[in-house]
Amino acid sequence: MFSAKKAIALTGAAVMMFSMAACGSNGGDSSSQEISFQTWNLKNDTYTPYFENLIEQFESDNPGVTVKWIDQPADGYSDKINADAAAGTLPDVVDMSPNGAYSLAKAGVVANLSKDDPDAADQFTTASWDAVTFGGEGAYAYPWYLNSGVQFYNKAVLQQCGVDDMPTTMDEWFDAASTIGKNCPGTNMVASVPTLESLGQYGAQLMNDDQTEFTFNDDKGVELVQHYIDMYNEKSLSADALNNQWTGEGDAFKEGTVASLSGSAYSVSDFEENAPKVYENLGIVERLIGEGGKPNVAMETLVVSETSKNKELAMKFAKFVTNAENQTEFCTKSHTFPSVKDAIDDPAFTPSGDSLQDQAVALASKPIKDDNWFASPAPFPETAKTALREQIALAIQGEQTAQEALDKVVAIANEDLQ
Repeated sequence: MFSAKKAIALTGAAVMMFSMAACGSNGGDSSSQEISFQTWNLKNDTYTPYFENLIEQFESDNPGVTVKWIDQPADGYSDKINADAAAGTLPDVVDMSPNGAYSLAKAGVVANLSKDDPDAADQFTTASWDAVTFGGEGAYAYPWYLNSGVQFYNKAVLQQCGVDDMPTTMDEWFDAASTIGKNCPGTNMVASVPTLESLGQYGAQLMNDDQTEFTFNDDKGVELVQHYIDMYNEKSLSADALNNQWTGEGDAFKEGTVASLSGSAYSVSDFEENAPKVYENLGIVERLIGEGGKPNVAMETLVVSETSKNKELAMKFAKFVTNAENQTEFCTKSHTFPSVKDAIDDPAFTPSGDSLQDQAVALASKPIKDDNWFASPAPFPETAKTALREQIALAIQGEQTAQEALDKVVAIANEDLQ
């Protein structure tokens, strides 16, 4: 259930501003049948022609309708959305993450699609729709594009350190990490610590079924963190990973000092261009999953303003943007994957070629094709994300147990739900 106490990442005064502004205008003008559509960081040479053609087609199919496209810079995008929501000037259709959609849903400023557009669910895969359904209250966003990944290996590093075969299970991965720690001082299996997503992939239950409580401090969660403690003690986890500001995992893999990397399927071209020696020895397998876990997939969504003067039209446009034809074209351009039913079967997303790129895309698309994946729980706040990394780092350094670390983070995350 949504709590008024935590309505959006807005202050109480901001919520009051919204309540007053809700009686005024926002987004479109009903007399002119204009709606506003806001994206972030997409107005450029790659995507501008696509969106201009998309809008032109929608306007042609709906005479008298005008779509005003607004594109905002990435920096400060969330703050801009929150300010617009507080002032009652949120555009009619807005591009955002599920976390942002959840915050706006708590404030009551975006449409509950389960009530306003119940047939929309039929357009999307079950996992996609589940990811935008919050707290049993309904779905508050149209799923858009997805980002799925794979596990990369530097086969040369594995072999040099005594690991003959690429690990395809978590148990094999931990065993290989131990071997690397013993045989190759200065080389690591990994240069990152567990995230909420990796806890879920390992099999920890991230939240209870009705999304009223975080629960990843269960046995599986503790087990995963303990494995990382063991890897650190065995010298197969990079000490750099304990730095909360560390973002160099990808560079470490390209430099050959890290044997494995979990990344986007479309990173292959980056390795080919910027790390040719790694590319020559690149191995690719599906994401490693623990017992009871599923692959994690990231998602972008479109929300519709609750106070849009052309709400029905705004929902119609959002469904148009996210339909199979348009998602297929956009995802092909953006190197992402579609959330709509059947589109994943397009050859662009399930290639059968022998190239490393084709192999990576085919492996990454599998959980989407199987409709067997999860998105990171939208209610998980930024404060808890930071705390998770900090508390796990302390546990890895021996300052507390794995259980104590996760208990602290769960308490922080659950406080935000109240």
